[in-house]
Order: sequence, then structure tokens, then C-alpha cells
Amino acid sequence: MAAAGTLLGGNRVMGQEVKTPDCDKKLAGKNKFLAGWLTAWLGNMKNQMPEAERARLIEENGRSCAANHGLLAWAQSFHGDIDKFIAAMRPHLGENNIRRDGDKVIMIYEKCLCTLVGDIEGTLPGEYCLCTVGWTKAVYGAVAGKEVRGDLKSSIKRGDSRCLIEVDLS
Repeated sequence: MAAAGTLLGGNRVMGQEVKTPDCDKKLAGKNKFLAGWLTAWLGNMKNQMPEAERARLIEENGRSCAANHGLLAWAQSFHGDIDKFIAAMRPHLGENNIRRDGDKVIMIYEKCLCTLVGDIEGTLPGEYCLCTVGWTKAVYGAVAGKEVRGDLKSSIKRGDSRCLIEVDLS
């Protein structure tokens, strides 16, 4: 971690990374590059792949993200108890930002929580957020023990003020 801090212009003091103005500038440059790369990649996919195939591939990336970070195992540990899972999610989303309405779970994200692009300013092509749909379907499917449907109603990275996601458990 010390090497990463040094590469980004940061320093470590007593085990804590201290950001420097140089670090902030390099991170901003990296984020700008990443946003441009993702925009080009999604544009190339749009030009070369049918919409349904693109959506399936991007959602699969979201499913892989959830699996690779141990979230599916954690979600499975709730053994189908959706309400208990929702309670565990409240500290991450906010007390009033997740609720169950029958067979639907409604989540509001006040900020983009995607580790890859959450701190990038501005919008991205709308297809990018299908990754979040895949992540959500994988996690809630793991809790429920079955396939679920996910619907992204609004997205910060698409220009909305918040993300609104509905999961249909039926």
C-alpha cells in the first residue's frame, strides 16, 4: 500500500496515507482517463454488438464483481431472510433508503457506490449502469436463493440526482 501511495504522490505517516496536492492531481487525471476509456469501450460495444448481447455482457460483469468480492457468499448467509438482509444494508445505504414493499425491494443510493467509477465526476454512457443491475440481481438472487429481476429507474452516472433500483423477488 505504501508503494501505491507513493506512486499516486501520497505519503504514509505512522501507517496512515496522507494525500498531497500532487496525489489529488494524479487521481483526477486517472479518473479522467478511466471515464474516457469506459466511454470509448461502451461506444465500441454499441457499434459492434446487438443491444441485448451488450446488456447481457455488462450485467455479467456486475455479477462477476459481486462474486469476486465475496458478496454472494455473504448474501447467501442470510438463508432467504430478505428482511434481515435489508436491515444489514441500511447502514450502507441509509435508514430510509432501502425498504421492502411486498415482493419488491426499493433502494435509493444518494451517491454512486461503484468502486470503479463512483468518484468520477460527470456522467457515463447509460449502458455502464447495467453492471449495477447485474450486481444487484446476483446479490439479491443469492439471498433469495433464486433468480430475481432488477430495474434501474434512475442513475447518478446517467445524470439523475440519485440511483433508484427496484428488485422484484417474485
